[in-house]
Amino acid sequence: MEWSLTQNKLLAFHRLMRTDKPIGALLLLWPTLWALWVATPGVPQLWILAVFVAGVWLMRAAGCVVNDYADRKFDGHVKRTANRPLPSGAVTEKEARTLFVVC
Repeated sequence: MEWSLTQNKLLAFHRLMRTDKPIGALLLLWPTLWALWVATPGVPQLWILAVFVAGVWLMRAAGCVVNDYADRKFDGHVKRTANRPLPSGAVTEKEARTLFVVC
């Protein structure tokens, strides 16, 4: 039972961060990588690429979390967004704030 509860919470965090929908991260990644290649003579070092890719992923996740937190009172009234983790109660407001800070 403990594992099931933890697994459900992790899935709720996954949904809150929108990691199941990569299009937002890809839209942010494209100009980031383009700028990195333009700013670097030759090919950027692998560790720099890794830092920028991780930064893009984390910033996109943090943006989704803070957006859902800001809209938490409205999302419950809209059919399309009523099942999101915050209005549905799968994630508490405190957990969302903590996740935002971690991202």
